[in-house]
Amino acid sequence: MKKLYSLFAVAVLAISASAQGSESFTNLSATAGGYTSGSYTGDNGVTWNYSGARKVTTGDNVTGTSVGFDLNGTRNVKANSGAGGVGNVTYTVRSYFTGGTAANRIIQVYVNGTMYDSYTLDAMGTNYTRTLTANVSGDVVIEFRSTGSRQIVVDDISWTAAGSLATAEVRGKKEIFIKNTSVDKEIYFGTKSDIKIFNANGQVVKTASISENGSVNVENLQSGIYFVVGNVNGKAVSEKIIKK
Repeated sequence: MKKLYSLFAVAVLAISASAQGSESFTNLSATAGGYTSGSYTGDNGVTWNYSGARKVTTGDNVTGTSVGFDLNGTRNVKANSGAGGVGNVTYTVRSYFTGGTAANRIIQVYVNGTMYDSYTLDAMGTNYTRTLTANVSGDVVIEFRSTGSRQIVVDDISWTAAGSLATAEVRGKKEIFIKNTSVDKEIYFGTKSDIKIFNANGQVVKTASISENGSVNVENLQSGIYFVVGNVNGKAVSEKIIKK
């Protein structure tokens, strides 16, 4: 009976992890001939607002219609997630046009103004699918920002409700990314990861490669709030820390 209950619990949690919302950009109202700002009703009746964006349907598109961002100015797309909040967010990003390098192309994801992912493309002309965990309850805003000096496209966005757990998280132990979020001199990590530390303005202030149960010295950082972004088991993770 206990085994049957466990299987049932796993099944229920797997169902709860199914996407609460998604966006394919099929209804994107931006033109293909220039970068504009505006709004439109997307998948599932969700209203999306965009700036510095254009419609991309050939060449560098991901699937069908993608949203492409300019190389400067305010470049973003954002929407309200719905009353269920946001658990996991998945999206695909790739380079757009051929100028510059992959290192000039950066995507950042925010939930309610807090950054949960920042990714610099590794190569040109390649689709990169990212998954991050926010787990923010309530009526929240998801935002995707292009912050590099060259163009990118974004597509195939989906998100789960807050509190959703994947089956793998039920069957195995949950990895601890950061052990101490109130920091004096060292940040201690539970997992191996390449990390970036951002200040409250979204600027990278430190990068490091961390070993399992390793640490990084941040004694030289000013007191305040920072965000540490890394990758655990192939998933983008982010955690807020307070530097004393």
